[in-house]
Amino acid sequence: MKKMSLQNESSQTQHIHNLESELLKELSRYEQDEQAAILKKMISRLRKERYIRSPLQVVGEMVRTPFIWLLMTAGIALPLLVYALLVWVSLAVEG
Repeated sequence: MKKMSLQNESSQTQHIHNLESELLKELSRYEQDEQAAILKKMISRLRKERYIRSPLQVVGEMVRTPFIWLLMTAGIALPLLVYALLVWVSLAVEG
């Protein structure tokens, strides 16, 4: 059992080394200033823990917050309120 876990860890380590070499190979296609910008962006994404989440997951998290629902409700209610006030004022002026 222990032998199998060691073999699995070594295969994962080999896979990580392969990915690292692939990353270095891809980075070598760019100039040094572009490489620095790419690496800075990668590091910032790692620090923000956005390296795995898809954009759909980020939007889903935003929709779950009450603030977005408050904004959507206000966006719907405000034009209706302005229209009702306009009708009320126009009827008050005529009457």
